[in-house]
Amino acid sequence: MILSRYFNIEEYGLYKQVLFVYSSILAISTLGLPKAFSYFLPKSPIDKAKSLINKLTYAFIVLGGIMSLILFLGAQQIANLLNAPNLVTPLRIFSPVPFMMLPTMGLEGVLSTYRCTKFMALYNFTTRLVMLLCVALPVMVWNVSCNMALVGFNIGSAFAFVLALYLKYYPVRHAGSETTNVTYRNIFNFCMPLFVATLWGTLINSTSQYFISRFFGTETFAIFSNGAMELPFVGMIIASSSSVLTPLFTRMVHEKKDLSVTMLPTWRSVFAKSAMIIYPMTVFCIAMAEPIMTLMYGEQYAASALFFRYSLLTYFVKVIIFYSIIIALGATRFYQYLHAVHAIGLIITDLLIVILCHNPYLIALNMSLWAIFNVVCMELYISRKTGISMIKLIPVSTLIRVIAACALGLIVMFGIDMLLTDVLPLYRLGICAIIFLLSVFAVSIPLRLRYLDILKPLYSR
Repeated sequence: MILSRYFNIEEYGLYKQVLFVYSSILAISTLGLPKAFSYFLPKSPIDKAKSLINKLTYAFIVLGGIMSLILFLGAQQIANLLNAPNLVTPLRIFSPVPFMMLPTMGLEGVLSTYRCTKFMALYNFTTRLVMLLCVALPVMVWNVSCNMALVGFNIGSAFAFVLALYLKYYPVRHAGSETTNVTYRNIFNFCMPLFVATLWGTLINSTSQYFISRFFGTETFAIFSNGAMELPFVGMIIASSSSVLTPLFTRMVHEKKDLSVTMLPTWRSVFAKSAMIIYPMTVFCIAMAEPIMTLMYGEQYAASALFFRYSLLTYFVKVIIFYSIIIALGATRFYQYLHAVHAIGLIITDLLIVILCHNPYLIALNMSLWAIFNVVCMELYISRKTGISMIKLIPVSTLIRVIAACALGLIVMFGIDMLLTDVLPLYRLGICAIIFLLSVFAVSIPLRLRYLDILKPLYSR
């Protein structure tokens, strides 16, 4: 939000392209290793956990070093591929970041395994705040360039690296130091299908961004990047539930428990509560996409609103990460094949859109439709594998009631919004948000949606 207001569109587009390249190579470079923490630690005695954490962290350090070299030495080739000649210097400045950030991977798996998730909250808050200060503050105070903002990114990454290494070992600091029985062969046997799936996943995440960057220019890429964003709170909810559920379900499957008795109640409860939070946020943001984009990024990014709406469509199915059960079931090969179909289908259809329509908005819509297809396929597979019907896996009644509450909330909100034409945009958006949320909460009572049950853990401790 800050950078989009202080940089011109060209410079902001360069900054976003650097992050796009980083995220694309990052997904490949991790080799699927982050999930190994959630898979192996719940099965390992605590006295051998330190050795296992060491083994995985050393691998990340090596992989991070390789990725940093690729970014530094291959900057010119990457810039040529994206048709962005000004990208070379920013990439080289940014190149040390992977060496520092890859070893932070897997921290969530460690802390969730040993029920120290409060430290994950501390880590996320602290590192994001430091990154904000290192990147955005110099731009605001001294009006520095994109390259200097990337230097700040390096400083923030160094802080995250040190803090993550400390927290990784915190839960096992008093445990023994016995050598783990888990070998690198075991780790890579587990990770290789995930790695192949990650390769396909990287193609999935990069394809639409590549086509827009290559064929529509840096400015359109900047507009697309601001619109095709994840809602921060939604991402946190989904990622947090996944980090808790993955080791829990892995343990259940490992102990050969009846999943319809042990897993299903937890799964449905998390699914329903996540939908009760995520659906209202998604519906409100779709309805108010243009004022949200304008308020966040400025008038020059009003065109991001349609990209934003299309990206939000996926949240109606991505309420919970089905990946948690896929990992617990050991169905990594299916995950790999599904991502292959997704990636190939997305590439072909994006290419057709570029040739036949040359419309970046259709590329964004196509990206969301394929993401929905992916989730539906995983859901069908889990139903078949566990023998639990789709009706039981998905709390359909709750979802229908939440959607009804959101629809009624929108009617009330738009009715009052018509009277706010002379109110400043910030206040107008805030008033609309309050009216919508209060309306949804009021309607939720006769619809038997227990929002107070979600809030109760926050004030009962």
